[in-house]
Amino acid sequence: MKNLRFPLTLTLFAALTVMACKKTKDDYSTELGLEYFPLEIGKFMEYEVDSTIFDPNGDTSVFYSRTFVKEEIIDTLSDNNGNVLYKIEHFERTADTLPWVIKKVLSVSIQENQAIRTEDNLRFIKLTFPVKKNANWDGNIHFDEGLIVTVAGETLEMFKGWKYRIRQVDEPLSIGNFQFDETATVEEADNENLIELRKSSAIYAKGIGLVYRELWILDTQCIDNCIGQTWEEKAEKGFILKQTILNHN
Repeated sequence: MKNLRFPLTLTLFAALTVMACKKTKDDYSTELGLEYFPLEIGKFMEYEVDSTIFDPNGDTSVFYSRTFVKEEIIDTLSDNNGNVLYKIEHFERTADTLPWVIKKVLSVSIQENQAIRTEDNLRFIKLTFPVKKNANWDGNIHFDEGLIVTVAGETLEMFKGWKYRIRQVDEPLSIGNFQFDETATVEEADNENLIELRKSSAIYAKGIGLVYRELWILDTQCIDNCIGQTWEEKAEKGFILKQTILNHN
């Protein structure tokens, strides 16, 4: 057997190079922007959700409501492919003096370069990593964009034409009672024609997660007689939703 000998200086240089190039888990997390979608058992978020629902068949054509939402990561589990899923309990109440009532259970995970949220049997790709401005993807690729959603008894193709794009990254932003140093804004949909409006956006803050979301999912058949009107004036069915952070840990 031959003994391979290397000069001490060469061996030392190689060791120092390896040490210098070695990156910690936190380094990779920062580079990829994983802090925008933090996952940890015990983490919770509370939101105020203001909704405007358009119902042409109701006693009033427009209905306003306010709901308080809490989501908490309570456990982990593995899917059939061995991916770690974080189990979230979703609570709601209509006033801050009332007890929380659990409404559903959902899951979130990070798989390869994607942040996944699965709820109501729909699988969404909420973010891709690294989080970079103008990155784009099909966030609803796992289900048919022609999926019919019922709102106030009326049917809508809610997800028609959605295309996700990161519009802003690492931007300071004031939302509700909070001032965030670094946020990322994801445009999920921005489509409009004479009879349909599909707008959706989400804002994430580093170390916290989702801090704001806004959706405008509206349809109308009023064309000639509604020229110059806003969507709030001419919408015949659909909803506007604004979700704002109230509390987090």
